[in-house]
Amino acid sequence: MAVDTEDRIDLRGDGRVILYKRAGLKDPVWQARIRVPNSTGYKRITTKTADQREAERFAINCYEDLYIHVKTGGSIKSKTFKQVFAEWEKHVTTMGHTRKGGSWEDTIERVRVYALTFFGPMRMTDIGPVEFADYWEWRKKNFNRTKPSNGTLRRERTSILPVFKYAVSKGYITAAPDTDPPKATLERRPTFTQDEWRKIYTKARDWVKEGESLATWRQRFITQQYVLVLANTGLRVGELRGLRWSDLRTVQTADGTRLVAEVRGKTGIREVVFQDGAENYIKRVYDQRTDELGKAPPDDEVIFSHKDGTPIQTMKTAFHSLLKFAGVPIERNGGSRTIYSLRHFYATMRLSNDTSPFLLAKQMGTSVEMLEKFYGQTVSSELAAQITKASRSKEPAKKAGAYPFE
Repeated sequence: MAVDTEDRIDLRGDGRVILYKRAGLKDPVWQARIRVPNSTGYKRITTKTADQREAERFAINCYEDLYIHVKTGGSIKSKTFKQVFAEWEKHVTTMGHTRKGGSWEDTIERVRVYALTFFGPMRMTDIGPVEFADYWEWRKKNFNRTKPSNGTLRRERTSILPVFKYAVSKGYITAAPDTDPPKATLERRPTFTQDEWRKIYTKARDWVKEGESLATWRQRFITQQYVLVLANTGLRVGELRGLRWSDLRTVQTADGTRLVAEVRGKTGIREVVFQDGAENYIKRVYDQRTDELGKAPPDDEVIFSHKDGTPIQTMKTAFHSLLKFAGVPIERNGGSRTIYSLRHFYATMRLSNDTSPFLLAKQMGTSVEMLEKFYGQTVSSELAAQITKASRSKEPAKKAGAYPFE
Protein backbone atom coordinates (compact mmCIF):
# COMPACT_ATOMS: atom_id res chain seq x y z
CA MET A 1 0.00 0.00 0.00
CA ALA A 2 1.38 3.41 -0.91
CA VAL A 3 2.11 5.84 1.89
CA ASP A 4 1.20 9.53 1.56
CA THR A 5 4.38 11.49 2.27
CA GLU A 6 5.47 15.08 2.10
CA ASP A 7 9.20 14.23 1.91
CA ARG A 8 10.85 11.17 0.35
CA ILE A 9 14.59 10.47 0.05
CA ASP A 10 16.28 7.50 -1.64
CA LEU A 11 19.53 7.38 0.37
CA ARG A 12 21.38 4.84 -1.82
CA GLY A 13 19.74 5.57 -5.15
CA ASP A 14 18.67 1.93 -5.54
CA GLY A 15 15.43 1.90 -3.57
CA ARG A 16 16.86 -0.14 -0.70
CA VAL A 17 16.76 2.61 1.94
CA ILE A 18 13.96 5.15 1.70
CA LEU A 19 13.44 7.98 4.20
CA TYR A 20 10.03 9.61 4.33
CA LYS A 21 7.74 11.65 6.53
CA ARG A 22 4.05 10.94 6.86
CA ALA A 23 1.81 13.70 5.53
CA GLY A 24 -0.71 15.45 7.71
CA LEU A 25 1.24 15.30 10.95
CA LYS A 26 2.14 18.45 12.92
CA ASP A 27 5.72 17.48 13.84
CA PRO A 28 6.52 14.34 11.82
CA VAL A 29 9.71 12.35 12.41
CA TRP A 30 11.56 10.51 9.67
CA GLN A 31 10.46 6.96 8.88
CA ALA A 32 12.61 4.41 7.07
CA ARG A 33 11.61 1.64 4.65
CA ILE A 34 14.40 -0.84 4.09
CA ARG A 35 14.83 -3.65 1.56
CA VAL A 36 17.67 -6.18 1.69
CA PRO A 37 18.95 -8.34 -1.23
CA ASN A 38 17.94 -12.03 -1.16
CA SER A 39 14.99 -11.42 1.17
CA THR A 40 11.29 -10.91 0.59
CA GLY A 41 9.32 -7.91 1.81
CA TYR A 42 10.73 -4.88 3.54
CA LYS A 43 11.03 -3.45 7.01
CA ARG A 44 9.42 -0.20 8.13
CA ILE A 45 10.90 1.50 11.17
CA THR A 46 10.78 4.93 12.78
CA THR A 47 14.05 6.82 13.23
CA LYS A 48 12.47 8.72 16.14
CA THR A 49 14.05 11.99 14.95
CA ALA A 50 13.07 14.95 12.77
CA ASP A 51 16.73 15.69 12.06
CA GLN A 52 17.55 14.48 8.53
CA ARG A 53 21.26 13.78 9.15
CA GLU A 54 20.55 11.70 12.25
CA ALA A 55 17.76 9.88 10.42
CA GLU A 56 20.10 9.07 7.51
CA ARG A 57 22.75 7.62 9.84
CA PHE A 58 20.14 5.59 11.69
CA ALA A 59 18.63 4.20 8.48
CA ILE A 60 21.98 3.24 6.96
CA ASN A 61 23.10 1.51 10.17
CA CYS A 62 19.79 -0.37 10.29
CA TYR A 63 20.24 -1.44 6.65
CA GLU A 64 23.76 -2.77 7.32
CA ASP A 65 22.61 -4.69 10.38
CA LEU A 66 19.74 -6.25 8.44
CA TYR A 67 22.04 -7.05 5.51
CA ILE A 68 24.37 -9.06 7.76
CA HIS A 69 21.41 -10.63 9.54
CA VAL A 70 19.91 -11.92 6.27
CA LYS A 71 23.30 -13.00 4.92
CA THR A 72 23.84 -15.21 7.99
CA GLY A 73 20.48 -16.96 7.61
CA GLY A 74 18.05 -14.52 9.23
CA SER A 75 14.91 -13.03 7.78
CA ILE A 76 13.78 -9.45 7.37
CA LYS A 77 10.24 -10.59 8.22
CA SER A 78 11.21 -11.83 11.67
CA LYS A 79 8.49 -11.93 14.32
CA THR A 80 8.49 -12.76 18.00
CA PHE A 81 7.72 -16.28 19.20
CA LYS A 82 4.51 -14.93 20.76
CA GLN A 83 3.34 -13.50 17.44
CA VAL A 84 4.14 -16.68 15.53
CA PHE A 85 2.52 -18.84 18.22
CA ALA A 86 -0.73 -16.86 17.85
CA GLU A 87 -0.69 -17.33 14.06
CA TRP A 88 0.22 -21.01 14.35
CA GLU A 89 -2.54 -21.66 16.91
CA LYS A 90 -5.18 -20.23 14.58
CA HIS A 91 -3.72 -22.22 11.69
CA VAL A 92 -3.68 -25.65 13.36
CA THR A 93 -7.11 -25.34 14.94
CA THR A 94 -8.57 -25.38 11.41
CA MET A 95 -6.70 -28.58 10.51
CA GLY A 96 -8.66 -31.10 12.58
CA HIS A 97 -6.47 -33.93 13.84
CA THR A 98 -2.68 -34.10 13.92
CA ARG A 99 -0.81 -36.22 11.37
CA LYS A 100 -1.11 -39.22 13.70
CA GLY A 101 -4.80 -38.67 14.43
CA GLY A 102 -4.36 -36.90 17.77
CA SER A 103 -5.72 -33.60 19.04
CA TRP A 104 -3.99 -30.26 18.51
CA GLU A 105 -5.46 -29.00 21.79
CA ASP A 106 -2.96 -30.94 23.91
CA THR A 107 -0.04 -29.84 21.73
CA ILE A 108 -1.09 -26.19 21.86
CA GLU A 109 -1.47 -26.29 25.63
CA ARG A 110 1.98 -27.85 26.16
CA VAL A 111 3.56 -25.02 24.14
CA ARG A 112 1.48 -22.32 25.81
CA VAL A 113 2.29 -23.31 29.41
CA TYR A 114 6.09 -23.21 29.21
CA ALA A 115 7.62 -22.41 25.80
CA LEU A 116 5.44 -19.34 25.27
CA THR A 117 6.39 -18.04 28.72
CA PHE A 118 10.11 -18.45 28.03
CA PHE A 119 10.44 -17.63 24.31
CA GLY A 120 7.46 -15.25 24.01
CA PRO A 121 9.24 -11.88 23.54
CA MET A 122 12.21 -13.33 21.62
CA ARG A 123 12.40 -12.87 17.86
CA MET A 124 12.26 -16.16 16.00
CA THR A 125 15.53 -15.38 14.22
CA ASP A 126 17.25 -14.99 17.59
CA ILE A 127 16.25 -18.42 18.90
CA GLY A 128 18.98 -20.99 18.32
CA PRO A 129 20.80 -23.86 20.07
CA VAL A 130 22.07 -21.62 22.88
CA GLU A 131 18.58 -20.31 23.65
CA PHE A 132 17.18 -23.84 23.65
CA ALA A 133 19.92 -25.01 26.00
CA ASP A 134 18.92 -22.18 28.34
CA TYR A 135 15.28 -23.20 27.95
CA TRP A 136 15.90 -26.80 28.99
CA GLU A 137 17.75 -25.65 32.10
CA TRP A 138 14.98 -23.17 32.90
CA ARG A 139 12.33 -25.80 32.28
CA LYS A 140 13.87 -28.22 34.78
CA LYS A 141 13.40 -25.59 37.49
CA ASN A 142 9.97 -24.40 36.40
CA PHE A 143 7.06 -26.83 36.56
CA ASN A 144 3.54 -27.06 37.99
CA ARG A 145 3.61 -30.26 40.00
CA THR A 146 6.36 -32.71 39.10
CA LYS A 147 9.92 -32.00 37.98
CA PRO A 148 10.05 -33.01 34.29
CA SER A 149 12.19 -35.96 33.27
CA ASN A 150 14.42 -35.83 30.20
CA GLY A 151 11.86 -37.99 28.44
CA THR A 152 9.13 -35.45 29.22
CA LEU A 153 11.29 -32.65 27.83
CA ARG A 154 11.91 -34.56 24.62
CA ARG A 155 8.18 -35.06 24.15
CA GLU A 156 7.69 -31.35 24.84
CA ARG A 157 10.23 -30.59 22.11
CA THR A 158 8.00 -32.53 19.69
CA SER A 159 5.17 -30.11 20.50
CA ILE A 160 7.35 -27.01 20.09
CA LEU A 161 8.88 -27.91 16.72
CA PRO A 162 5.62 -27.40 14.70
CA VAL A 163 5.73 -23.71 15.68
CA PHE A 164 9.18 -23.34 14.11
CA LYS A 165 8.18 -25.36 11.04
CA TYR A 166 5.23 -23.00 10.59
CA ALA A 167 7.62 -20.04 10.89
CA VAL A 168 9.78 -21.57 8.12
CA SER A 169 6.74 -22.00 5.87
CA LYS A 170 5.84 -18.32 6.34
CA GLY A 171 9.37 -17.11 5.66
CA TYR A 172 9.97 -15.77 9.17
CA ILE A 173 13.04 -18.00 9.55
CA THR A 174 15.00 -20.05 7.03
CA ALA A 175 15.23 -23.25 9.10
CA ALA A 176 14.14 -24.67 12.44
CA PRO A 177 16.93 -24.39 15.04
CA ASP A 178 18.85 -27.31 16.48
CA THR A 179 17.11 -27.83 19.79
CA ASP A 180 19.57 -30.41 21.19
CA PRO A 181 17.07 -31.82 23.73
CA PRO A 182 18.27 -33.68 26.84
CA LYS A 183 18.84 -37.37 26.29
CA ALA A 184 16.03 -39.46 27.67
CA THR A 185 16.91 -41.75 30.53
CA LEU A 186 15.39 -45.20 30.98
CA GLU A 187 12.49 -44.95 33.41
CA ARG A 188 10.62 -48.00 34.57
CA ARG A 189 6.93 -47.28 34.20
CA PRO A 190 5.00 -47.19 37.52
CA THR A 191 2.39 -49.93 37.63
CA PHE A 192 0.54 -52.15 40.12
CA THR A 193 1.31 -55.54 41.61
CA GLN A 194 -1.27 -58.29 41.20
CA ASP A 195 -2.21 -57.98 44.88
CA GLU A 196 -2.72 -54.22 44.48
CA TRP A 197 -4.84 -54.74 41.39
CA ARG A 198 -6.96 -57.29 43.26
CA LYS A 199 -7.56 -54.71 45.98
CA ILE A 200 -8.52 -52.07 43.42
CA TYR A 201 -11.14 -54.06 41.53
CA THR A 202 -12.65 -55.70 44.61
CA LYS A 203 -12.79 -52.53 46.71
CA ALA A 204 -14.20 -50.61 43.73
CA ARG A 205 -17.58 -52.31 44.31
CA ASP A 206 -17.88 -50.90 47.83
CA TRP A 207 -16.51 -47.55 46.64
CA VAL A 208 -19.29 -47.29 44.04
CA LYS A 209 -21.95 -48.37 46.55
CA GLU A 210 -20.72 -45.72 49.01
CA GLY A 211 -21.26 -43.15 46.25
CA GLU A 212 -25.04 -43.67 46.48
CA SER A 213 -25.13 -41.72 49.76
CA LEU A 214 -22.66 -39.10 48.53
CA ALA A 215 -24.44 -38.25 45.27
CA THR A 216 -21.36 -39.42 43.39
CA TRP A 217 -22.66 -42.82 42.27
CA ARG A 218 -22.62 -42.04 38.54
CA GLN A 219 -19.09 -40.67 38.59
CA ARG A 220 -17.80 -43.62 40.59
CA PHE A 221 -19.67 -46.18 38.50
CA ILE A 222 -18.28 -44.75 35.24
CA THR A 223 -14.78 -44.54 36.73
CA GLN A 224 -14.97 -48.19 37.83
CA GLN A 225 -15.76 -49.37 34.30
CA TYR A 226 -13.17 -46.99 32.84
CA VAL A 227 -10.45 -48.47 35.07
CA LEU A 228 -11.48 -52.03 34.26
CA VAL A 229 -11.46 -51.36 30.51
CA LEU A 230 -8.01 -49.74 30.59
CA ALA A 231 -6.53 -52.62 32.57
CA ASN A 232 -7.99 -55.14 30.12
CA THR A 233 -7.10 -53.46 26.83
CA GLY A 234 -3.86 -51.49 27.24
CA LEU A 235 -5.55 -48.46 25.65
CA ARG A 236 -4.06 -45.01 26.13
CA VAL A 237 -6.19 -42.59 28.13
CA GLY A 238 -6.71 -40.31 25.13
CA GLU A 239 -7.70 -43.26 22.94
CA LEU A 240 -10.41 -44.41 25.34
CA ARG A 241 -11.62 -40.84 25.84
CA GLY A 242 -12.50 -40.56 22.14
CA LEU A 243 -13.93 -44.07 21.71
CA ARG A 244 -17.51 -44.10 20.38
CA TRP A 245 -20.17 -46.80 20.30
CA SER A 246 -19.79 -47.02 16.53
CA ASP A 247 -16.12 -47.97 16.98
CA LEU A 248 -17.02 -51.32 18.58
CA ARG A 249 -17.70 -54.70 17.00
CA THR A 250 -17.30 -58.38 17.87
CA VAL A 251 -15.28 -61.03 16.07
CA GLN A 252 -15.40 -64.80 16.22
CA THR A 253 -12.20 -66.57 17.32
CA ALA A 254 -11.26 -70.19 17.91
CA ASP A 255 -12.23 -69.94 21.60
CA GLY A 256 -15.28 -67.71 21.39
CA THR A 257 -16.15 -64.11 20.56
CA ARG A 258 -14.11 -61.04 21.42
CA LEU A 259 -14.97 -57.37 21.54
CA VAL A 260 -12.82 -55.25 19.21
CA ALA A 261 -12.45 -51.45 19.17
CA GLU A 262 -11.15 -49.29 16.34
CA VAL A 263 -9.10 -46.57 18.02
CA ARG A 264 -7.34 -43.46 16.77
CA GLY A 265 -4.10 -42.96 18.63
CA LYS A 266 -0.67 -41.39 18.34
CA THR A 267 0.42 -44.13 15.93
CA GLY A 268 -2.66 -43.85 13.73
CA ILE A 269 -5.76 -46.08 13.52
CA ARG A 270 -5.57 -49.64 14.84
CA GLU A 271 -7.84 -52.36 16.24
CA VAL A 272 -7.66 -53.30 19.91
CA VAL A 273 -8.96 -56.61 21.26
CA PHE A 274 -10.57 -56.71 24.72
CA GLN A 275 -9.61 -59.45 27.17
CA ASP A 276 -12.21 -62.19 27.49
CA GLY A 277 -14.99 -60.95 29.79
CA ALA A 278 -14.03 -57.27 29.49
CA GLU A 279 -16.97 -56.69 27.14
CA ASN A 280 -19.14 -56.82 30.26
CA TYR A 281 -17.72 -53.51 31.47
CA ILE A 282 -18.78 -51.86 28.24
CA LYS A 283 -22.24 -53.45 28.49
CA ARG A 284 -22.63 -51.99 31.98
CA VAL A 285 -21.95 -48.49 30.63
CA TYR A 286 -24.33 -49.10 27.72
CA ASP A 287 -27.14 -50.23 30.04
CA GLN A 288 -26.57 -47.30 32.42
CA ARG A 289 -26.61 -44.80 29.55
CA THR A 290 -29.73 -46.36 28.05
CA ASP A 291 -31.56 -46.05 31.38
CA GLU A 292 -30.33 -42.48 31.72
CA LEU A 293 -31.54 -41.42 28.27
CA GLY A 294 -34.62 -43.61 28.14
CA LYS A 295 -33.35 -44.95 24.83
CA ALA A 296 -30.19 -46.37 23.27
CA PRO A 297 -27.28 -43.89 23.12
CA PRO A 298 -26.44 -42.44 19.67
CA ASP A 299 -23.84 -44.41 17.72
CA ASP A 300 -21.58 -41.37 17.42
CA GLU A 301 -21.63 -40.57 21.16
CA VAL A 302 -18.46 -41.26 23.14
CA ILE A 303 -18.75 -44.22 25.50
CA PHE A 304 -17.46 -42.44 28.60
CA SER A 305 -19.49 -39.26 28.68
CA HIS A 306 -21.10 -36.76 30.99
CA LYS A 307 -24.89 -36.72 31.23
CA ASP A 308 -25.03 -34.24 28.35
CA GLY A 309 -23.05 -36.60 26.10
CA THR A 310 -19.78 -34.63 26.09
CA PRO A 311 -16.54 -36.58 26.68
CA ILE A 312 -15.23 -36.88 30.23
CA GLN A 313 -11.82 -35.24 29.91
CA THR A 314 -10.21 -36.56 33.09
CA MET A 315 -10.91 -39.01 35.89
CA LYS A 316 -7.75 -38.28 37.83
CA THR A 317 -9.46 -37.11 41.03
CA ALA A 318 -11.89 -40.02 41.06
CA PHE A 319 -9.08 -42.50 40.35
CA HIS A 320 -7.01 -41.19 43.27
CA SER A 321 -10.13 -41.46 45.45
CA LEU A 322 -10.48 -45.11 44.43
CA LEU A 323 -6.81 -45.86 45.22
CA LYS A 324 -7.16 -44.24 48.63
CA PHE A 325 -10.36 -46.20 49.34
CA ALA A 326 -8.63 -49.44 48.30
CA GLY A 327 -5.57 -48.69 50.43
CA VAL A 328 -3.22 -48.66 47.43
CA PRO A 329 -0.53 -45.94 47.68
CA ILE A 330 -0.21 -43.46 44.83
CA GLU A 331 3.58 -43.24 45.27
CA ARG A 332 5.71 -46.31 44.62
CA ASN A 333 9.47 -46.67 44.11
CA GLY A 334 9.85 -42.91 43.75
CA GLY A 335 7.17 -42.62 41.06
CA SER A 336 3.50 -41.68 41.05
CA ARG A 337 0.87 -44.12 39.85
CA THR A 338 -1.59 -42.47 37.47
CA ILE A 339 -4.44 -43.73 35.29
CA TYR A 340 -1.75 -44.36 32.67
CA SER A 341 -0.28 -46.96 35.05
CA LEU A 342 -3.17 -49.22 34.10
CA ARG A 343 -1.72 -49.46 30.58
CA HIS A 344 1.59 -50.52 32.06
CA PHE A 345 -0.17 -53.05 34.29
CA TYR A 346 -1.84 -54.51 31.22
CA ALA A 347 1.50 -54.80 29.39
CA THR A 348 3.22 -56.44 32.38
CA MET A 349 0.43 -58.98 32.86
CA ARG A 350 0.27 -59.90 29.17
CA LEU A 351 4.03 -60.40 28.94
CA SER A 352 4.03 -62.42 32.18
CA ASN A 353 1.50 -64.73 30.53
CA ASP A 354 3.75 -65.39 27.53
CA THR A 355 1.93 -63.11 25.10
CA SER A 356 3.92 -62.58 21.92
CA PRO A 357 5.69 -59.18 22.19
CA PHE A 358 5.05 -58.65 18.48
CA LEU A 359 1.28 -59.08 18.85
CA LEU A 360 1.25 -57.08 22.08
CA ALA A 361 3.11 -54.21 20.42
CA LYS A 362 0.47 -54.12 17.64
CA GLN A 363 -2.32 -54.26 20.22
CA MET A 364 -0.87 -51.35 22.21
CA GLY A 365 0.24 -49.22 19.27
CA THR A 366 3.92 -49.34 20.21
CA SER A 367 7.03 -51.33 19.25
CA VAL A 368 8.77 -54.48 20.52
CA GLU A 369 11.80 -52.29 21.19
CA MET A 370 9.77 -50.07 23.53
CA LEU A 371 8.34 -53.11 25.31
CA GLU A 372 11.82 -54.49 25.89
CA LYS A 373 13.09 -51.08 27.03
CA PHE A 374 10.40 -50.37 29.59
CA TYR A 375 9.39 -53.90 30.57
CA GLY A 376 12.79 -55.55 30.37
CA GLN A 377 12.27 -57.06 33.81
CA THR A 378 9.40 -59.05 32.27
CA VAL A 379 10.55 -59.58 28.67
CA SER A 380 13.29 -62.17 28.31
CA SER A 381 15.29 -62.74 25.14
CA GLU A 382 13.54 -66.09 24.76
CA LEU A 383 10.14 -64.44 25.00
CA ALA A 384 11.09 -61.75 22.52
CA ALA A 385 12.05 -64.48 20.06
CA GLN A 386 8.41 -65.60 19.94
CA ILE A 387 7.34 -62.59 17.91
CA THR A 388 6.11 -64.71 15.01
CA LYS A 389 4.68 -67.55 17.07
CA ALA A 390 1.10 -66.52 17.79
CA SER A 391 -1.72 -65.95 15.33
CA ARG A 392 -5.42 -65.31 15.53
CA SER A 393 -8.08 -65.94 12.91
CA LYS A 394 -10.95 -63.55 12.43
CA GLU A 395 -14.38 -63.82 10.88
CA PRO A 396 -16.71 -60.99 9.86
CA ALA A 397 -18.42 -59.14 12.71
CA LYS A 398 -21.80 -60.39 13.80
CA LYS A 399 -24.71 -58.02 13.11
CA ALA A 400 -27.38 -59.24 15.55
CA GLY A 401 -27.57 -58.96 19.34
CA ALA A 402 -28.78 -56.86 22.23
CA TYR A 403 -25.96 -54.35 21.85
CA PRO A 404 -24.86 -52.39 18.77
CA PHE A 405 -21.46 -54.03 18.82
CA GLU A 406 -22.82 -57.59 18.77
